[in-house]
This record gives sequence, C-alpha cells and structure tokens, in this order.
Amino acid sequence: GRGILPATCPGPSPAWNRSMDADPMPFAEHSLATPDNPAGHSERARHIQQLLRRRDLRLRFPAELESEFRAHHDDAALRIFRASLTWLALLYLAMAISALTILSGSHDGAWPIIFAGFALIMLVAWALASTRLMRGRYQRTVTTLAALMMVLATINPMLEPDPAFRTLLHIGTVFVVVVVYLGLSLRLPYALLAGWGGGLPPLLLATLFGVSQDWTLVIPTYAGASLLCMVLCFRDERQRRRMFLQGELLREDQRRIETLARELSRQALVDGLTGLANRRQFDQALKREWFRAQREQQPLALVFADIDYFKPYNDLLGHQEGDDCLRVMAGIFRSQARRATDLAARYGGEEFVLLLPGVDMAGAQQRAEQLAEAVRLCQLPHPRSGCGPVVTLSIGVAVMMPQADDTSAEELVRRADAAMYRAKAEGRNRVVQADQDPIAGT
Repeated sequence: GRGILPATCPGPSPAWNRSMDADPMPFAEHSLATPDNPAGHSERARHIQQLLRRRDLRLRFPAELESEFRAHHDDAALRIFRASLTWLALLYLAMAISALTILSGSHDGAWPIIFAGFALIMLVAWALASTRLMRGRYQRTVTTLAALMMVLATINPMLEPDPAFRTLLHIGTVFVVVVVYLGLSLRLPYALLAGWGGGLPPLLLATLFGVSQDWTLVIPTYAGASLLCMVLCFRDERQRRRMFLQGELLREDQRRIETLARELSRQALVDGLTGLANRRQFDQALKREWFRAQREQQPLALVFADIDYFKPYNDLLGHQEGDDCLRVMAGIFRSQARRATDLAARYGGEEFVLLLPGVDMAGAQQRAEQLAEAVRLCQLPHPRSGCGPVVTLSIGVAVMMPQADDTSAEELVRRADAAMYRAKAEGRNRVVQADQDPIAGT
C-alpha cells in the first residue's frame, strides 16, 4: 500500500462524496428504504401512520402535531366562518319573519329585544371576521360570541308569556345549538364551553330565583339538541383530525418523492467514486459558460489533466489503491475550484478537468502549475512511474474567447486535450499550453 499520506495531501474521505448542488439536509435524514423500513418513510410519517391506526377516543395529538393541527384547523375554520356569515344572517331573517308572521299583530314580550341582541352579535362577528384578533384567537373569540348567543337563546323562552309562541322560541333554541356545535367549526372543548357554558347558567339562575320553566320543552330542545350535537361535533372533529393526518402523510410522501428526485438528479450529475462533477455535468456547465462568455466577451479556460502511468499503478497496487488515488486527485482538483463559477470534474477514467470562466491564459497556466505542484507534494508513491517515484500529472491548458460563429465549446475541449497529449509526448509531469487563440490574445 501507499502508507500514510503527508499532511499536505488530502486523503480519501467519504465527505468528498458530495454534490456541488447537494441537498442542505443530509439525505439519510429523509429515510431511504431499509430492511426495517422498506417504504423509506420518515420518522414523522411512521408516527402519523401509528396515529391513523389508533382507535381510541382521544381528540389530541402529541404537542408539535397538535399545534400544527390547531393552526391548520383554525385557518380553515376562519374561512368557513366568513363564508357562513351571510347564511347565518339569512337564517336569522327567516326566523324573524316567521315570528312576525305567526304573531300577526300586537304582542307583548321581550323577544324583539332578544332578536336585536342576536343581530348585534352577528354585526360584531362581521366586524371581527377580518381582524387580527379573529386570525390569532379564532376559537376563543367565536366561543365568546357563541356563548352569548346561547345565553339569549335560553333566556328568550323564559320571558315569553304566550305558550304557543314560547314553543316556537324553544324550537329556535335548537337552531342556535346546531349553529354553535356544527356551524362555527369550533373544536369540541370550545363548543362544549359555548353550548353548556352559555345555556346552563341562565337555566340554573332562573330555577334558583323561582322563574318557572317548561322542562317538557327545555329537555327535548336545548338539552336534547345539545347532547346530539355533542356526538356529531365529536365525530366531525375526529374525522377532521384523520383528514389532517392523511394530508400530512401525503405531504410527507411528496417531500420524500422530491428528495428522491433530487438525489437521483444529483447522482446523475456526480461521479460516484470521487464525488466530483461527472462528464454529464461538465458538458452542461461547459455549454452554459460558453454562451455566457460569448455574451459577456470574457475568456473561458480549460485545464485538462491525466494521471501519469495510471494503468501500471493499478496493475501493481490493485484497484482499491487505484480508487484511493483517484479520490486524492479529486480532492486536489476540488481545492483548485476556488470560485463559485469554477468547476472540477472527472472527465473519464484517470482524466480530470478544471473549467475556469473569465480566466486568461496567464491565470490558467498559474492554476495548472499549482495543481501539478499540489499533486507532487502529495508524494503518493508510484513504483512504476517513468517520470519519478511519486504520482504526477500531464496537463494541457487552453483558453478561448467564444465568438458568434461556428466555433463551439467542443473546440476548447479539443485544444486542451491536444495540449495534454503534447505534455505526455514531451515527457509527462508538465504543463503545456494549447495553440494560441488570436482572438483571445493568448
């Protein structure tokens, strides 16, 4: 083997197997498929699946998921609430018209004041619908308004002397109960607080002070409707929670698919052995930088390098040592790609390239010399090299100024490749410039 590398030489490291466009989150965190997790689901997705399989009666998630559900639910509830205000107003008008039609004449009682109270609550709700208070505290705000509605709905029949009209008002209480539990998208605890917290105190106070109650109407209307709507509200919230979990699971699957697509794209553009850009990514970058240089009238430089006597190195030391050597070369090339626009790539086999936009021949020559010196300083032993005891490079350098003619980016590659073969012919372990480009002045 080649033994311990000098401190100046970057040794092969798994950390090098990174894409230039790598996902900022480690790909392993997105849970690739494993024998224990064949679908490749994330920990969050598996937890959601466990919650979906749960059959108990709890209406609560773990803290983080519960917070997400409440925010999601309240956003949807506020939209529904705004859209429902018109229908609630129409329902209110229909009940008021029905009352006036049935009475059809003068009638004593406090019901007009109570109905005006309902109207006032609806106007307040309308005014608050688009405020920050409603957006931030939907459940508490609407619960307060709903509780006030229940107070008025339970007081109204008590103040009505006409038995027939009192029956109608009790029926109206059922409508209020339905709206509170099912029409305002309140979560069950808040619906219970509004329904029972707004309706029971007036009934208890009335009983305490001796106000007569028609319990044969109170129990089937207010109490019966409340119990039925409690069950329906529980069922609806449970269903909404399951739908939320299913939506989150779909979003987790979508994120996993997007991550897999990014990883596949990364693998398609990255050399698996060295972690450098592969030939495909280099071709794309070369075309892109060629047109940019043509547009901005800037030079485009290419450094083309080949490891000297690499086949004898592989034959003597084995493919594992050969792979390690390629990884070391990749680390050196990566260190030379100093700017965001520079690109180090494995061109194929033991050939590497360094694409340098906006660099003239003098700058490219200097970078190539630094590259060759960095490889020599690594002092990777090469027992079968014809130009020294360590691994070296033969490097060709070409610079062109792209013009709006038939000249293409492939010409830059051809010139750099030809210069590299001249370096080999002249004894290897050297840097050779390509033929001059009169337009670029190099």
